[in-house]
Amino acid sequence: MGGKIMLRRDVLTNGIDVSQYQGLINWEVVKNHIDFAIIRCGYGQDIIGQDDELFKRNADECTRLNIPFGVYLYSYAKNVEDARGEARHVMRLVKDYKMAYPVYYDLEDENTTGRQSNEVIANIAKAFADELEANGYFVGMYASLYWWKTKLTSEIFDKYTRWVANYAAELNFDKDYDMWQYSSTGWVEGISTIVDLNYCYKDFPKIISEAGKNNFNKNIPVERYKVGDNVRFNYVFLTSESTNPLRPYRNVGRITKVVKNARNPYLIGEDQGWVNDQVIEGKINYLSNPDYVGDSFVNALKQIGEDISFENRSRIARLNGINNYVGSATQNLELLQLLKDGRLIS
Repeated sequence: MGGKIMLRRDVLTNGIDVSQYQGLINWEVVKNHIDFAIIRCGYGQDIIGQDDELFKRNADECTRLNIPFGVYLYSYAKNVEDARGEARHVMRLVKDYKMAYPVYYDLEDENTTGRQSNEVIANIAKAFADELEANGYFVGMYASLYWWKTKLTSEIFDKYTRWVANYAAELNFDKDYDMWQYSSTGWVEGISTIVDLNYCYKDFPKIISEAGKNNFNKNIPVERYKVGDNVRFNYVFLTSESTNPLRPYRNVGRITKVVKNARNPYLIGEDQGWVNDQVIEGKINYLSNPDYVGDSFVNALKQIGEDISFENRSRIARLNGINNYVGSATQNLELLQLLKDGRLIS
């Protein structure tokens, strides 16, 4: 399907995706014919030579002209380490732009990613997304309809917005998707070559800006937490300005310092690392019963009015590092001691 952008009643917005192969685009002219653009920022690993040569110009022009845009990176990843490197590539390039559309991971290379098992591809996609989400970015996945039906089959992909390429009159796909690349041979005034055309079915600018993703300021105070708050988190950073998320050796801790307007404003403990609002899962409470006399964890919980069901005790055990709780005497005594000390996470 070629030609100009077509209008459909069920489509929210119409847009294009571009790379250096579209040459120097006259964005002032293009603006009159599109609602959004998805711009290639690069491909593969975080190497300057693999940046899209016209990304900065395209992103600067869209910013200057208030054209809503997102980005995509073409992947060559063969494992999760490759994927993390590709995520860092994206973050280096987009850190100074507010993007009203998602950061898409372009999964289509048959000679690299395409030779991996479906399970490995799913783990690659998740690793890429985890890195970006930990830094406040809204992530989506792009692939052809064939790849979506044969390779990107894991439930992991249900977590991300889908962008599907299929050059046909209709898109027959039984999964949720929010963008359809319906042509690779479109023409738009202001672009001297053919260009991909897309329908979008979701109000990404509203969703992303209100959530404070993609470098938009949040509609809530910059610092949601204060010194003394106990929080649970899924990543930490080495410094208050680092963009490289790390898995913590312990995923709970107390905020001991707040640096206003920092990327990662909260220091955890003395050396656990720095965190931000995106990686904090929420505040945690500590149960305490220092006056209990006895050796029954169940009775100690009951004394302070806590639910003593096995389900709730298993939940508490997991939060305190016991993942295989069976209610043994050893496990219960360990939890009881934490309760007496006022250090039992709930």
